[in-house]
Amino acid sequence: MVTAKDTTAPTTRVTPVEEIEGDLHDGRGRIGTIAGIRWPYYVLLLAVLIVAGYLGALPDEMISGFAITMVLGGLLWWVGSIIPFIRDYGAPTVLCVVLPAVIAGMGLLPDALVEAATNFTSGYGFINFYISALIAGSILGMPRKLLISAGARYGVPLLGMVVTVLASIGALSALVGRGFFDGIFFIAAPIIGGGVGAGAVPMSEMYAAQMGVDAGDALSQIIPAVIIGNIFTIIIAGVLNGLGKNGRQMFTGFNGQGNLLRAAGDKDEYKMPERSTAARFNVLIVGVIFAALLYTLGQVIGHFVPAVHPYAWTILAAALIKIFGLLPQTYEDAASGWFSFVAAAWTPALLVGISFAYIDVSAVLALISDPMYLVLVLCTVLIAALAAGAFGYLVKMYFIESTICVGLGMTDMGGTGDVAVLSAANRFELMPFMQISSRLGGALVLLILSFLLPFV
Repeated sequence: MVTAKDTTAPTTRVTPVEEIEGDLHDGRGRIGTIAGIRWPYYVLLLAVLIVAGYLGALPDEMISGFAITMVLGGLLWWVGSIIPFIRDYGAPTVLCVVLPAVIAGMGLLPDALVEAATNFTSGYGFINFYISALIAGSILGMPRKLLISAGARYGVPLLGMVVTVLASIGALSALVGRGFFDGIFFIAAPIIGGGVGAGAVPMSEMYAAQMGVDAGDALSQIIPAVIIGNIFTIIIAGVLNGLGKNGRQMFTGFNGQGNLLRAAGDKDEYKMPERSTAARFNVLIVGVIFAALLYTLGQVIGHFVPAVHPYAWTILAAALIKIFGLLPQTYEDAASGWFSFVAAAWTPALLVGISFAYIDVSAVLALISDPMYLVLVLCTVLIAALAAGAFGYLVKMYFIESTICVGLGMTDMGGTGDVAVLSAANRFELMPFMQISSRLGGALVLLILSFLLPFV
């Protein structure tokens, strides 16, 4: 007997590992799973954390910090990624950065939980752990020719943007009756000054010494501008990501899709390699060793030359290693693989930690009542972004990438803000250039202020 051939298409069975990998790397949240975990289990994990926090059974240790930030970060990232349209404009990043601080400020989370997450992020150095991986991996994984070409022309948009922002915001501030130098010292300079630790804090000490005011009072006037400017910066980064979605070009040289330079000749020599979504365990081990040692080397050099932030020395050391080919390709690839793993695994966690540790909701709310202050802060970020894009375009950089690296890299909150901005812009490959802007650019702002302060 001849039977009819079964033409039914075979059922494709997705294994548990494939389900997790797909959820983590497809860039979209799924209704059934959160960060690769099915929602009933995720709710249980969240409940355990909250109960432990209220019972005082949550130890102030690294393991608690990982648990808190990864569970909350995964949830908020999932919520932001399932909202149509705005997910392309930085919704996951904004939720992770803003909501934890708001919830903590309203007293809706146990104090022990908030304290553990804060200490984990700032006190235990999770930020340094994260950023060291990004610096080492992104520089060592960068094409050598791109590194050399970009470094030679980076100073043009950096210096041009700083001068444009200080002059413009000073003039706008004088126009609305706040004073020329008030606009520079308490709005423009803090926002483009390199963040909190490397910018706002030394800036407040400089103001105290020159103006005869208390350093703490000066810092309280500076911090809100940094925080609000950082929020505007993240939103603009998300907007740029949306404008450049799917390679969209509004004009020639508008969107490099993660590549900084509009290169002549063989573009493959300048193109950033794709980030790997998987790496063998032995590769990750080698990668974390080189990332940690590069960070340590930066600290050693910074000990002898404290005027420059150790991050800058880490960047310089990694760049010299890459330029002169001092490491075998296999070790460079290992550092790049570690960078890919860290970016995929811990970005939402770090953003949540940043929110708990650095976002002061009460300070932000105190200034929202002054609309003109908000306008000047927004103008600072917008002018910085547009000026950086324009000056970068003149030296053969892509407009979006120059805007992000120089403009937004200077107006965010330093290293922590760099992570949030690149997450919203979906361009983690640009981390080395963001760090150059935050650290060396911030140092340039302090230098300019040291010349301006005697005229106050």
